[in-house]
Amino acid sequence: MFWQITDEDLWSSQQGNPGALQRVYSQALEPCARIAYSLCGDPDRAQQVMRELVRRSTRQFPRWKYADEASAWFMHQTILLLRDIDPSIETRDDPLLKDVAGPDVIQYAAMIRAIRNLPPQQKEAFLLTHAQRWNTRLCAIAMDCSNTAVLTHLKEAERQLQPLLGEHASALLEYLHQVHRSMPIQYPKAPIRIGARIRARRTLGRLVYAFGWGLILLIVLTILWFCLVLWPRIEI
Repeated sequence: MFWQITDEDLWSSQQGNPGALQRVYSQALEPCARIAYSLCGDPDRAQQVMRELVRRSTRQFPRWKYADEASAWFMHQTILLLRDIDPSIETRDDPLLKDVAGPDVIQYAAMIRAIRNLPPQQKEAFLLTHAQRWNTRLCAIAMDCSNTAVLTHLKEAERQLQPLLGEHASALLEYLHQVHRSMPIQYPKAPIRIGARIRARRTLGRLVYAFGWGLILLIVLTILWFCLVLWPRIEI
């Protein structure tokens, strides 16, 4: 997958290893936060998205079996939470426009404003491709659509932005990527209470397991008692 989450770290964190838990969350949340900042264009709302993402992840964390499964969940949930943001609310302190400089800064700013006015899925496809530098497959996982749909949204976004990009398209898109990768971001720490949730889930699983075997044993003993004690009496 596109992050360095490993199956070993995931499994170790699910056993309560605090170091592995920190690694899993830092590797997952950093790219999610960068995507949230770029897509919504407002640091305050991006941080709200990240807090909700962490809250939801505590429910799912014990259920993940593989790192790819966890990565895909973080990707898609970030996009879903961003789609819930009211697009009519004006963005403030757009991180893609903060502290930008250079000879093409006016053209770059015009491009960012135009991106903000794109339909949601076109904006997602454009920024995930050119700012985050994901391939079509990763974009499709995050956006929950086919590769063909991603390419359709991307091509339409590029068509609408082409008059603004002009002959400086390559330089502007490279600058967009650099701003996206270097902008300051904030995201929550790994939830400490998730360890208690994992232990409680494991304890419940053990109790259910023990109860199941106890019930099977009771049934077997009942059948033996019936066969050895009651059945001979009935025949007599």
